[in-house]
Amino acid sequence: MEIAVRDEGDGIAPEALDRLFDKFYRADDGDRRRAGTGLGLAIARGFVEVEGGTLTARNRTDRSGAEFIVSYRI
Repeated sequence: MEIAVRDEGDGIAPEALDRLFDKFYRADDGDRRRAGTGLGLAIARGFVEVEGGTLTARNRTDRSGAEFIVSYRI
């Protein structure tokens, strides 16, 4: 089973993809102010992994934007 959450924004910078789920990591958002503590995605991945799933992120291939995918084997 997969659940995909997609947006149509600028996407995720390639240099940020490897670190996106690291604790306290906050991707640079250009000229916008960075908000948050950098814990949200690390916590989300932890919850999913405890339940036996995976949480991944990538840029969309069909248009601009990012997608986060929660996968579980059933």
